[in-house]
Amino acid sequence: MSGVRPLVAADIPRIADLHRGIFGARNGLAPGQLDAYLDEILCRNPWRDPDLPSLVYEGDDGGVVGCLGVMPRLMSIGGAQIRAAISHSFMVEPSGRASLAGVALSRAFLAGPQDFSMAEGGEVSRRMVEGFGGAAALLYSLRWTRPLRPSRYVLSFLKRRRLPGALAGALVPFCYATDAVGSWVGRGPFRLPPPRLSGEELDCDAMLRSLEAVSQGRSIRPRYDAASLAWLLDLLGRKPGRGALQKVMLENSYRELVGWYLYYLNPGGISEVVQIAAREGCFGAILDHLLYHARERGAVAVSGQLDPLELKTFWERSCVFHHDGASWVLVHAKRREIVEAIHRGDAFLTRLEGEWWISP
Repeated sequence: MSGVRPLVAADIPRIADLHRGIFGARNGLAPGQLDAYLDEILCRNPWRDPDLPSLVYEGDDGGVVGCLGVMPRLMSIGGAQIRAAISHSFMVEPSGRASLAGVALSRAFLAGPQDFSMAEGGEVSRRMVEGFGGAAALLYSLRWTRPLRPSRYVLSFLKRRRLPGALAGALVPFCYATDAVGSWVGRGPFRLPPPRLSGEELDCDAMLRSLEAVSQGRSIRPRYDAASLAWLLDLLGRKPGRGALQKVMLENSYRELVGWYLYYLNPGGISEVVQIAAREGCFGAILDHLLYHARERGAVAVSGQLDPLELKTFWERSCVFHHDGASWVLVHAKRREIVEAIHRGDAFLTRLEGEWWISP
């Protein structure tokens, strides 16, 4: 009979075929690499929990026609431990999309024993989660972008809107010249003075030692241990298609660690931020260091998920806020205080705690 069941390792080849059929080869992974990656995140991640398995949907013939990955995560609210479940790798074969496979997988996921669930998806996923009593976390669905070379950033935007190649090529010298002049304007909005914090390579030990300090102002916080954090950082570093992973911790003049940032550097393009963590009162200085670091290494712009409590800090640094219209952070919880904390922005939820980093 058709229906939802827990995913097992033997399902990976079929899931990999399903992934290639829906998403193509845009992740740049060879067939064997995709199988190995899906096996790692679905069956061998350090948070795997038999009570929160990933799910597949079997068709009438016993074949897998849908998959919904589940990544358990430990967090806390008000100091008390809670269990979160992050959905990922949600896919249903085209011939099965008109069936109830997607609905059945979503219902089974949200009915699990976790305290709250998070997902990322478009309008269809949003309506489905809302139908089951969840909601879109509007603040965490917003993005910020800081142009570092504004003329080239505008040009890249126009290229994505199909600006003719000949015209784009003609504008390149003008954009380079404009950005070069703009970077030297003393009081211009895109001027970046040298940062006042000193940066060094970030490691797991430093993150674990300081996680409590950088998240203490939030009701909901993530929990990591040495093994899970080492695995996560290693996995992030094995995604060259996103860019070169930069892991930087920041110290003040007293050699005290005040925070860190993780981002994928893309010289000549947009660099995507994975996480910014800061002690109270230090977020602005850390953001300054990140922007300067990326600009000196050739990035055209830096972009990331909004931290709602730092909206003013982003605004003061000439960041623009936007939503891509296609992806929402979706939440569903059994306890009202969890949802309320997320909707007021009182949660340390970065891309490192969500679905963004999981996809191949």
